[in-house]
Amino acid sequence: MSRPKFCPKCGNSLEDAGKFCGKCGTPIVDTDEALAAQPAPQPVPPQPAPGPVPPQQGPVPGQFQPGPVPPQQGPIPGQFQPGPVPAPKPPKPPKDPNKTFGAWIKRHKLPIILSGVGVVALVAGLIVFFQLTKYQKIDAQKLFAFKYKGINGSGTAVAYLNSPNADPDPYSYVRDKDGNKVEKEYSDYFSTDKKTLLKAFDKASDYEQAVEMRNALLAKSKGQYDLKVNMSKSTGLSNGDKISCTVEFDEEELKDALIKLENTEFEVEADGFVDGEQIDLFAGFDPKFTGMDERGEVDDSSTKGTYPFIRYYLSSDGYNLKNGDKVTFQANFSSYDVEDYTFIDDNDSSKGAYFVYEGKTYIISNTTEEKEFTVSGLTEAKQVDIFEKIKFETTGAIPYLRISRVNSDDVDANVKDSVSYYLDLGDQKSFKAGDTFKVKAYVSSSLLSNGYKPTDTPDEDGYCYKEFTVDETSYGHYITEKSQPADLDAFKDKFAEFTKKFQDDYTGRSYLGGLSLGGKIKSIDTFEAVKDYIVINDGFYEGTIGLYDAKTNLHRFYKVSLTVTDDDGKDSKKTIYAGFKFSGPFVDSKGEAQLESNFVNITVAAKEAELKKSTVDKVDGGKVYEIGKGETKKDDSSKKDDDSSKKDDSSSKKGDDSSKKDDSSSKKDDSSSKKDDSSSKKDDSSSKKDEASSEEA
Repeated sequence: MSRPKFCPKCGNSLEDAGKFCGKCGTPIVDTDEALAAQPAPQPVPPQPAPGPVPPQQGPVPGQFQPGPVPPQQGPIPGQFQPGPVPAPKPPKPPKDPNKTFGAWIKRHKLPIILSGVGVVALVAGLIVFFQLTKYQKIDAQKLFAFKYKGINGSGTAVAYLNSPNADPDPYSYVRDKDGNKVEKEYSDYFSTDKKTLLKAFDKASDYEQAVEMRNALLAKSKGQYDLKVNMSKSTGLSNGDKISCTVEFDEEELKDALIKLENTEFEVEADGFVDGEQIDLFAGFDPKFTGMDERGEVDDSSTKGTYPFIRYYLSSDGYNLKNGDKVTFQANFSSYDVEDYTFIDDNDSSKGAYFVYEGKTYIISNTTEEKEFTVSGLTEAKQVDIFEKIKFETTGAIPYLRISRVNSDDVDANVKDSVSYYLDLGDQKSFKAGDTFKVKAYVSSSLLSNGYKPTDTPDEDGYCYKEFTVDETSYGHYITEKSQPADLDAFKDKFAEFTKKFQDDYTGRSYLGGLSLGGKIKSIDTFEAVKDYIVINDGFYEGTIGLYDAKTNLHRFYKVSLTVTDDDGKDSKKTIYAGFKFSGPFVDSKGEAQLESNFVNITVAAKEAELKKSTVDKVDGGKVYEIGKGETKKDDSSKKDDDSSKKDDSSSKKGDDSSKKDDSSSKKDDSSSKKDDSSSKKDDSSSKKDEASSEEA
């Protein structure tokens, strides 16, 4: 432990490392260092004390004068040896400072005593001063930030350490007086910048101590900051309200960190609460409805309100609406369309929020809300009979009417495009007069959208049904014994078609159905209809004839005039009879002539009676009627003549083979209809031998 040092001139207390007196400027020599730097003294043998040396004079006469001193040699034993010749006088050693100081003390004893008392007092004062100034004094209010949120009159205040670490919303921003966003400013005592922190903690000896002081202010216990502020009121605030604040802290902990808080009780004034417009989520919202009653919908273009940041959604069923129905809409606030959206109470969003839209502040109590509206304004639908104008596509005729599909071409376009029709025939294949069948119609929602609704209420599957009765006036009918010659007028074109084909096919031939003409047919000049016979096959009226079997057969007899050229080139006129057999002739519902099959049998004979014998008289399994005259009786007296004609006819088969080949292609064209004509072939099987030479037109 070093001793205290003082200035040898003025007695001022000196610092250990001082080289000059801080008071008078006297250079200070450290005695310890000076002695350490002095070389160690060499031992000096004792010497007699020299007497006084008289002043040197010249030699005295008669006195012994010593001669020159011989060179020094080693000692001679027993002989006195003089001491060594003394060296030149060394320089005076420096004075011992301590001895000097001690001497000075002796001379200045009283002043030193007085000075010592002053030093003790000074040191004590310095200690007191250091204790008073070693703490970092901090205004506690400067450590906290106050955040005011909400609506004027119901605002809230939050206090927190003004540090990024303690900021409850560090990513939020603040605005200046002009409304511009500016960066948040935190207390310098919590800065992470070295220069700023050292400036704040100016009592810190270095940066490390400043950091320790900052961390002491941010100390936590159980996850909470030890340093906090208690406010006299934090909710239900208005601008200008005074709030008393008391800082809560651990004084001893902060003292250990050399921190002393001041102004730990202070008052702040609430400010920044907004005055905004309270909005009704359904303000200006008046939904409209469009379409027909019972099929109405919400008009989307009408689902807008006063505020563009409110979205509306139908939360109940919005289809098939009718006048008087109730629908519910939900209004939802869209925070994406606004700025500065802030809950009034961070802990309870149900208290609403406030925000800025186009520079204006609005307040909402709820972010979502529902409201019920009554449907009105839908157009009443016009009732319409959806079955009124439908027709039926059929084949055949009564009593063998076959219904194939529903024809809705004549139905109003707004109806038929919204209705699908289906036949419900059950197991019945054909219909006679008086039979019934059903039609079912599926009604789509578009019918009501078009302004119509069916007179009958659709079932739960959307179908309406109606029963129809087959009546003779609405559908096709067969040529029967009840028909009159005028009824055959509908077949004029059919007859003309087949007679023309007969002319084309047989002109240039020498034989017709085995009948030799004595030359080649140069031309077929005229056809004269002479008789019409209708064959009603058994089971016709009972409806027992098969679907594809002939129900009736029409035999038309023609008297045909020919021009024949013989082998000598001479022309002559001849007359023959040709019978055309048509299968199942009927007039359809449009009045047009139809045949069950386009396969037509043609039989020729020289005489009408012969033609009758070989055709209608041979019908078996049906009754023959002459149109307009009634039932026809068979002529049995001509059987023998008929037998002989059979032989003649059979002999002509060979001669007619060539004509059959010519007609083979036309038979192929009508092969599909052979099945329809099968029953008639069976009925006429007995006459086929006689008609083996008959031709197909």
